[in-house]
Amino acid sequence: MLFLHKLLPLIVSPLGLVVFFLLVSVLVRRRGPAVVGLLVLLVSALPLTADRLWTALEADYPYRPIESVDNADAVVVLSGMLGGIETSNGVVPQWGEATDRFFAGIDLLNAQKAPIIIFTRGQYPWGSLPPEGEQLAKRAIGMGVPERQILLTGIVTNTADEAAEVRALMEFGGMRRVILVTSSFHMPRAKMLFDRAGIVSIPYPTDFKASGGHSDWMSFVPSANGLNQTSNAVREWIGRLYYRAMFAFKE
Repeated sequence: MLFLHKLLPLIVSPLGLVVFFLLVSVLVRRRGPAVVGLLVLLVSALPLTADRLWTALEADYPYRPIESVDNADAVVVLSGMLGGIETSNGVVPQWGEATDRFFAGIDLLNAQKAPIIIFTRGQYPWGSLPPEGEQLAKRAIGMGVPERQILLTGIVTNTADEAAEVRALMEFGGMRRVILVTSSFHMPRAKMLFDRAGIVSIPYPTDFKASGGHSDWMSFVPSANGLNQTSNAVREWIGRLYYRAMFAFKE
């Protein structure tokens, strides 16, 4: 199931569609499918396309000041912000695009919105890095967070696992509600999964990717970064549809 969840977005991604249309063009010996594939590539590579997709993804959870957040029993920071590079001294962890999740969680803790911060121990079966939550806990301690205020979940591979592990910690510690910290675009999917796990959570979105409506002439110039951002946005849409379909099937 994990591999299907990770492979499906690659198959249905803009690049996957381009390859599909090009293959069809070769097989049927017609230019039409190839033209369609090139059009998909052109539109997907526009920064404007990516920005509109991200704007839609983040519409449900806009920025909110930390002062507006109600108090809870714990701050939960979801994984997905650390990568790594191979060196002669082993794998070195590197911050990724979703780093704001970590710092937002620390800010909430420092603002005394909760007495505990929970990091999820994200780790893929094929990964060589130690569980993400363990690395984040060390960084938090290095920033002055007392070790007694940090909890770690068990090993998780996706958001559904994170919800299940957080619920187990909450039941063990007698917690009633948590502040859920993740990227704005990821929040609808995360909130849905936490709700289904029976967790009362206060969403605190961060890591915003949309421009807020700003565009200029560069927004209409195709680029590799534009294609990458569009592909990432499509991946999130597929992730939402995947879980909705899975829940509908179970019901």
